[in-house]
Amino acid sequence: MTPPALLRTVALLLLATVVLAACGEGDSPTDEGETTTATGDPDETPEDGATGGTDATTLDRNLVDGCADDAVDGTDHFPEKATFEHAQRVDVTYSDEYKVLEVQTTFTEEPLSLVLVQCGLDAPELDGDLADAPVIEVPVREAVTLTTANLAHFEALGAVDRLVGVGTTDFVTTEPVLERIEAGEIAGYGTPGGPPDTERLIAAAPDVAIMDAFGETALDDFARLGDAGVDVLPNADFDEAHPLGRAEWVKVTGLLLNREADAEVAFDEIRAGYEEVAAQVADVDDRPRVLMDMPFEGTWFAAGGQSLSATLITDAGGEYVFADDDSTGSLSYDIEAVLDRGADADVWLGAGSVSTSMDDLLAQDERFGSIAAAQEGEVWAGDAMVSPDGGNARMERGIYRADELLADFAAIFHPGLVDHDPIYYGRVGDPGS
Repeated sequence: MTPPALLRTVALLLLATVVLAACGEGDSPTDEGETTTATGDPDETPEDGATGGTDATTLDRNLVDGCADDAVDGTDHFPEKATFEHAQRVDVTYSDEYKVLEVQTTFTEEPLSLVLVQCGLDAPELDGDLADAPVIEVPVREAVTLTTANLAHFEALGAVDRLVGVGTTDFVTTEPVLERIEAGEIAGYGTPGGPPDTERLIAAAPDVAIMDAFGETALDDFARLGDAGVDVLPNADFDEAHPLGRAEWVKVTGLLLNREADAEVAFDEIRAGYEEVAAQVADVDDRPRVLMDMPFEGTWFAAGGQSLSATLITDAGGEYVFADDDSTGSLSYDIEAVLDRGADADVWLGAGSVSTSMDDLLAQDERFGSIAAAQEGEVWAGDAMVSPDGGNARMERGIYRADELLADFAAIFHPGLVDHDPIYYGRVGDPGS
């Protein structure tokens, strides 16, 4: 080999060594919070649908801690995706670099949209229906939730450390969240009157604030916070008519955290448990008639016949006294109308408290004594698991754990058939239940 040819060969070998070393550095793991580069196997070809030729890369998992480097054409930054089967009020569509979350509320004709962009990448140019949509970088690092209904989501997804604020701290029952509250790492942004303290919330500047899509001023509240730099995720889980639909909102929290796969696993466990309990009582012949709730200031607000509560009763092997109603919301009756319909109820759920006696309950209105369930001692209150400050786990974990809530109902309706000790409900007059 001539000297010039030898020199060229040596130079090429040195260049190849430098390139391989650079590739090795790009593949090394990063610490939490560092920028993460999406890399692929140079010997593999891009998956079908990828663009950019050999520039396209693949990720095995969503990035839950770090951010991506500059986008590479054809890289799907969300290989783990969420789908919704039971929830009817939410949907999501994916692009390589962002996802569009749509929440359907009862007070808007069209869904409210949010664009969730993988952090580290440029926000997309949006037009049409998405032109004014809030743009949130994911995974979010700091979240405030003004509803306790999804605190259990953060626990289930191992992401309580992403919470920096809640509504009213006194209402919290989720233990890891309470620990962070006591450590001063989570603040309360509620007010005695109910609405959030928007000035403090704006000053805190979280990545996202989760608020119930409820009330005439909701859109104004969302817009005010958004204009101040705090994007809002509207929560509409309470409008879901099926318990599994409401539980499936854990996937919405998963979308914020890029933890779609973890949310899928968590929900599948709940669905399996729910279906197992429902199957145990599906063929029972003796279905007790069930009355729910009690009057407030002279009006009895009862769940509609197609509501979440009515579905729980049916799936637990009961017969709801208002099952023939076709509404999913709340019904308003005077006491006489309810007693006319439900005086023969075998079970009365959601009346009084486990810490009160039946005599105390009947003292509120002597007409309660005409209800068969009151005469037989089958009156159950939904406050068997409460915090010292009055937080009710049924309104927090129980909303998420539809399997546990169904098991409570089924065990009350069919104690000899379902082997389960009620968690959220206890018999009135039995504070130890």
